[in-house]
Amino acid sequence: MTDNAQGNKRIARNSLFMSLRMVFVLSLTFYATRAVLNILGEVDYGVYNTVCGFVSLFSFLNLSVSNGIQRFYNFELDRNGCKGACRVYNTALRIQLIAALLLVLVIEVIGIWYINHKLVCPPERLDAAMWAFHFSAVGFVLTILQAPYSAAIMAHEKMDFYAMVSVLDAFLKLGIVFLLPYICYDNLATYAALYASINLLNLLLYAFYAKCHFPEIVYRKLIDIHLFRSMIGFSGWNIFGSFSGIMKEQGINLIINFFCGPVVNAARALAAQVNAGLMAFVSNIIIPVRPQVVQSYANQNYDRTLRLTYGVSRITSCVILLITLPIMLDTHFILQLWLGKNIPEYTETFVIIVILISFVNNLNSAVSGVIHASGQMMLYQTVSSSVSLMCIPTAYLLLKYGYSPNYALLMVLLWTSISQYVSLLIMKRVISYTLASYTREVLWPLIKMAVLSAIIPVCIRLNMEEGWLRFLLIGFTSVIMTVLCSYLFTMQASEKEMIKEYSRKIFQKWT
Repeated sequence: MTDNAQGNKRIARNSLFMSLRMVFVLSLTFYATRAVLNILGEVDYGVYNTVCGFVSLFSFLNLSVSNGIQRFYNFELDRNGCKGACRVYNTALRIQLIAALLLVLVIEVIGIWYINHKLVCPPERLDAAMWAFHFSAVGFVLTILQAPYSAAIMAHEKMDFYAMVSVLDAFLKLGIVFLLPYICYDNLATYAALYASINLLNLLLYAFYAKCHFPEIVYRKLIDIHLFRSMIGFSGWNIFGSFSGIMKEQGINLIINFFCGPVVNAARALAAQVNAGLMAFVSNIIIPVRPQVVQSYANQNYDRTLRLTYGVSRITSCVILLITLPIMLDTHFILQLWLGKNIPEYTETFVIIVILISFVNNLNSAVSGVIHASGQMMLYQTVSSSVSLMCIPTAYLLLKYGYSPNYALLMVLLWTSISQYVSLLIMKRVISYTLASYTREVLWPLIKMAVLSAIIPVCIRLNMEEGWLRFLLIGFTSVIMTVLCSYLFTMQASEKEMIKEYSRKIFQKWT
């Protein structure tokens, strides 16, 4: 078996592990949220989410730095082996320690002021809120310190262990709920303390596994100053991109709130929840592919880099259509099942527009993976982020002159699409390809697949009244047609052959 075939097999296996992880984690988290609300009560639950939300405002910093560590780890592991990976590990360890110290200082100073002067909270719950805040900050720091070890696990593509720790994490957080009634202390403070202790356990599990399985996880006193500066610079531009993403989301929310009021904000929030669940599915495919994109680029195997990029763009888009085609065609009925009769105005159109934005963002994720692999982040982050942020002033002007709130999200879709085109142009600076090849191998197959998949479900939508029968028929035909058209129009010959081989193996086991 060739190296590429083995790599494709690892991607398929790791995607399966990540998908199973997501099903367990989402199911347990959904149940745990309801149980925590019942035990803490509305007031304590609201206080806890407020103080945790304040701490999580800084999570984009950790995510940006962690992505930078992941890129350098993958690159050095493939280019220089254990020696290079060891340098990245030790440099990353110091970066995360510095980041943890600085962030905890900032969070504690601002957070204590906020709780004492701005937090809306019953006076008798203020002390508990303060303890919950401190424990949340500790848990955040422990999450930061996980990054060097989780990067090693990802670089070695040990997604099975990553998935098992995630499932264990979800089970333990659910276990806290059942343990709280038997602890004779304040529920809010106890819950926050136990939650932070789970983050400590996660850190210890990642560190122990990495030290036992990866020879490069060895502490060295010397530090590579050049690598330190490179990683800080790379992460700095990642931070800029993450910050602009938050600004875009919150900016649109503020504009909608200013012109349209909180009811339309509620519709926007519901649409965002649909998008978050959707992208959780897609990430299970993208995450296992990223290490091999970086490694193939580091090894100057640019042909495989492009094939992985094109392939993940097609596959994830097919997955999105598989999930969202029934939602887009029967949005009102699905929202009624979820929310009952109390559906905020504009929710239906917001959901459809957000799904279209997800398609474009998904294509951008694959492109950004190549640019991340190259390390040339400055131009990409400054230009693509600046273009994306143009949605804020254009949305403001349209709503100011009386246009529907739908136009605010349509501006996000428009500028996200323009940003994707700009990103494709920037990608030409780091890898040799043509826009014609991208159109031929990615966009055109996806357009054919999407149009042909929708024909029969749309006919059912137009000729049947809303109800369970139409919903089930649309769902069934959408799945069948999307799978069939994806196989016929988006998969290449090698991918089809791999599916046939796996199908034959499964058939032989059962006969």
